[in-house]
Amino acid sequence: MSIQRKCTVCVLACLMLAMCGCGRPNLIGTDAAVYSGGKLHAVASKDLNSVYLATQRALKQLEIEIVEQAKDIFIAKIVAEAADGKKITIWIEPGQDDGSRLSIKTGSLMGNEDRSRVIYKQIQQNLGTGSGK
Repeated sequence: MSIQRKCTVCVLACLMLAMCGCGRPNLIGTDAAVYSGGKLHAVASKDLNSVYLATQRALKQLEIEIVEQAKDIFIAKIVAEAADGKKITIWIEPGQDDGSRLSIKTGSLMGNEDRSRVIYKQIQQNLGTGSGK
């Protein structure tokens, strides 16, 4: 196999890996969530402020301590810690049509899907949306 052919195969392999779901999924319906790359990615039908308040409330209801929080009109970030010391980071960004995009990462590099979904379900209940109604 020639060097040019090897380089072409390598570039194609890298492109395929980049497009296989290693980042944030692009097609998520409103009030739905997808777990990818160690994070739960979701789209909420409510605005950033509503989702931020619902998230703060959800963490308190789940007895998870908030250790850091910041919000402006562009993004909100909440960092919390579970009783076992595992870090939880939640990012909220404004989306389309007065909606919001959320990313929930719990634990280490690979994350913890079950914990992320429990938190997301509580956020949905607080918002009165999705399967968390």
